[in-house]
Amino acid sequence: MPAPKPQKQNYRNFFSRMAGKLSNSKKPQWFIKGVIKLWKKKYKIDLSEYVVPQNGFKTFNSFFTRNLKPDTRPISDGLVSPVDGFIFDFGKITGDNKIYVKFKHYYVDDLICDEYEEMSSYAVLYLSPANYHRVHSAFDMEITDISYLPGTLRPVKPKVVYKKDRVYCRNERIVIHGKSEFGNFYMILVGALFVGKTKLSFDSGLQTNIKKGVASKRIYEQPISIKKGEEVGYFEMGSSVILLMKDERLAKIKLPLNSPLKMGNSLA
Repeated sequence: MPAPKPQKQNYRNFFSRMAGKLSNSKKPQWFIKGVIKLWKKKYKIDLSEYVVPQNGFKTFNSFFTRNLKPDTRPISDGLVSPVDGFIFDFGKITGDNKIYVKFKHYYVDDLICDEYEEMSSYAVLYLSPANYHRVHSAFDMEITDISYLPGTLRPVKPKVVYKKDRVYCRNERIVIHGKSEFGNFYMILVGALFVGKTKLSFDSGLQTNIKKGVASKRIYEQPISIKKGEEVGYFEMGSSVILLMKDERLAKIKLPLNSPLKMGNSLA
């Protein structure tokens, strides 16, 4: 892994940190409840499948990172979607170590900033502002290491990814690496503009979107086991998840691009 370097600060990171602070503010309650009401209306969010506190959400962030009610989502057989969102792109990883997302290429070793371990297929899943923003395991996984890669925070909306080069490689991200029944894998949680934080459910020590953040890697002597469908982490505001797998089945997804997904739906 390259020697850690201080994070390059820019206005996107600054405003994203400010958005994170505001989203966790508890006052004034009338304003927070008004913003939540407008957000629900704009994005047509039905809260019937979510856990809603008796007196309502006290912060916008608690609303945005809301939890599902137990047993709300059945978990399908095989490889499943780790998120609510839609299929942005998928396919085979080329022999020269590239993935193509909307006709723009990304080198895998540039995405993970580590010694590249040969992978065969990939999928990019996009979460819109309307979606549930917790990330779950797509299969039973044994997490061996994680990396934090600081960077800028451009939007990852489709129209931005179409226009800008290397968005996923430039943006702050967390790389989760490990083993599964389908072989080794990488799960990349990509930060975006106004994502106050990206947090892991199994390791609270990792901090993202901080001043002068440096690249870091954590290796677990005892791999962390997470069962399919269990929570891995969450975004405080929206972003994307990239899956890279040794197995080829992500290249064989039968769903059309832009198909909506619910966490637990069968991918392949």
